[in-house]
Amino acid sequence: MDDSSTHVNLAYEEDTTGANEKPSLSNKDEIQKNGYPQKKATDPNQNQLEQKEENEEDDKWLTYMEKKFQEIAGEDNEIDYEEFKQALQLKKSFFAERFFDLFDKDHSGTIELQELLEGLKMLLKGSNEEQLKFLFDVYDIDGSGSIEKDELEEVLRHCIEESNVQLTDDQLDALTDALFEKADADQSGAISFEELKNELLCHPDIASNLTISAASWLKVQDDKPKKKKFEWPRHLTWFYIKNNIRKVTFLIIYTIINIVLFVSSVIRYKDTNGFVMVARGCGMCLNFNCSLIVGLMLRKTLTWLRTSKAGDYLPVDQHILFHRMVGWMILFYSLLHTFSHLGNLGIVVKHYSSDPNDTTTKFAYWELVFKTSPGIGWIGGFAPLSGVILEAILIIMVICALPFVRRKGYFQVFYWTHFLYVFFFVLLFFHGPIFWCFILVPGVIFCIEKILNSEVVNKARYGNAYITEVNLLPSRVTHLVIDKPEGFKYHAGDYIFIRIPDIAKHEWHPFTVSSAPELDGGLALSLIEFV
Repeated sequence: MDDSSTHVNLAYEEDTTGANEKPSLSNKDEIQKNGYPQKKATDPNQNQLEQKEENEEDDKWLTYMEKKFQEIAGEDNEIDYEEFKQALQLKKSFFAERFFDLFDKDHSGTIELQELLEGLKMLLKGSNEEQLKFLFDVYDIDGSGSIEKDELEEVLRHCIEESNVQLTDDQLDALTDALFEKADADQSGAISFEELKNELLCHPDIASNLTISAASWLKVQDDKPKKKKFEWPRHLTWFYIKNNIRKVTFLIIYTIINIVLFVSSVIRYKDTNGFVMVARGCGMCLNFNCSLIVGLMLRKTLTWLRTSKAGDYLPVDQHILFHRMVGWMILFYSLLHTFSHLGNLGIVVKHYSSDPNDTTTKFAYWELVFKTSPGIGWIGGFAPLSGVILEAILIIMVICALPFVRRKGYFQVFYWTHFLYVFFFVLLFFHGPIFWCFILVPGVIFCIEKILNSEVVNKARYGNAYITEVNLLPSRVTHLVIDKPEGFKYHAGDYIFIRIPDIAKHEWHPFTVSSAPELDGGLALSLIEFV
């Protein structure tokens, strides 16, 4: 395809979310003059309390391990390698072997119980230098008194496997080279204990973490299951609510409206049976939700709201999320509405057969559902049959809008089946006698937006734009440069919808405008591919 001859159609949308926001600081005193955050002072009493709790936990663990080793060691008070692994539940053979070799100082193949417990106590309660020396010995695989590069790489490889971090061989080699070059101060090709200690003195936090990790490799939990502390789901935490206050407020108001509509309809039909009350309640909620789902896709209106004062209070940027949510609610209400009416029709048919004095025309169950002659509904008895058709259309639209269809190469299926909304809303006028009251305002605005977004209007405003440059960047960003149409104005942070007829005649995709409004020439657009 020749880029110079490929034309695109434009549909302008403005997105100023965050465009004018400036970073702010809630506490200027937390920033140092050099721009780095200043570490907040901690409460000494809190530190002492945490240290005390940690010591108590270590004591409990040592007591537990002493009891467990005594059970394993038996009368000779000696533990071999397999018993050592069993007691400490060390799955990785590398660290199990290294720890066992270090505790087995006479290389007899067994460890005396007292020596093992003293070694464990040193790891938990020993001095920093003792713990660091043990860590050094773990890295010094051949016991030469220094750490060679291949030893460092092997230990790092096993550490990465233990932590489930994914690194390629090249990345591991680069990490080893960087660490070795930094620690090998005299460039001798090996790291001595003094060199390691001096290097870690410059980074006390790293030294602390390394010595703690050496002990944590040995630390196992006792066999008694611990009670899990109750945690609220993330969406119900105060932190989430505070950071999503507009979305949460919208959901609360939405829920209240649905409850009020449902309850008011149930009260209105309280003299009927339960099926009718549920059906009427769901029907009223469907009137509201079927009009709301249209309002959530008024793109131009929502863009205008975003730039107004209302944008500070409305969750405009989540309109697609809410559109999907309301779609699922419509499916739920419609199924409940349908089955409730079917249950009520069963009661009607049962009444026919149980009342021999009833001289009214009797209909079979299927006739009440699929024929207009029973006269159910406000226009030509079309309510039951239109309900069946509406349910079928809705199920098709929902299934074809699922991710396995929309994002797995079948976008056209999603696109064209979603056009069934035209028949859906036409049938709703025949099905629900008061639906027009709910859809009137969003429906009129929707029709106006459709006219403004039509191909005729867009071509009249912008004409055809031609692609002059295409770049597929390694960062999965598609970069387009097109001719800027005359009179086309935009702001920083805006996006436009473009369609390339040579690729897909009916697909419009949003591209961020990445060129400055002040610059002349082509219009640069960027699209990030999310995987």
